[in-house]
Amino acid sequence: MRNGFPAALMLAGSLALFAGCQTDVSRQMTTSTETRTKVMDTIASNTDLAGQMMDRLMVSDTTRTLVVDKVTSNGEVMQAVMNHVSRDQAMLDGIMNMAAQDSLMHDHMMSMMQGLKAMKR
Repeated sequence: MRNGFPAALMLAGSLALFAGCQTDVSRQMTTSTETRTKVMDTIASNTDLAGQMMDRLMVSDTTRTLVVDKVTSNGEVMQAVMNHVSRDQAMLDGIMNMAAQDSLMHDHMMSMMQGLKAMKR
């Protein structure tokens, strides 16, 4: 029992120190531009970490909306998304089915289809 006590004491101290560091990093992320930049650069430069961060951002309605707004407001990224969707028949079918359910979009799609049909002749 006596040999285990110092090890347990060191473990408890380490956990307390680690917990304090976590709180410190959280606080520094919100108050220190330098710390925030270092953490964000680390995440952005590591595809595994970036993927994990994206997964976390997609869980909440609020952060998911933020990501969608950021993607759709960036022309280069939006072009890449549209290119990706245009190469996947299931995604393209899904987009067209959603658009066809809206009466204004349905009419627009029909007009586009007639235009495509005329171009084929």
